[in-house]
Amino acid sequence: MLEKNLPVRFFERLALAGVCLAGTILIGCSSAPEPQPQQSKQEIRQDAEGFFQKMGQEEDKQSSSP
Repeated sequence: MLEKNLPVRFFERLALAGVCLAGTILIGCSSAPEPQPQQSKQEIRQDAEGFFQKMGQEEDKQSSSP
């Protein structure tokens, strides 16, 4: 009688483990990432100025090389 219940118990435990795993995955994936803080206008302006300065330096290097 124990041998007949062994496969049933195995599948019950396997199903329970699957449900637990699926629940863990769903809970872990459902959390939204924290929003990034917005940059101030001055920070954006500084980033843009740095970018354009770097681009200007690269253009100068390309125009000076033969």
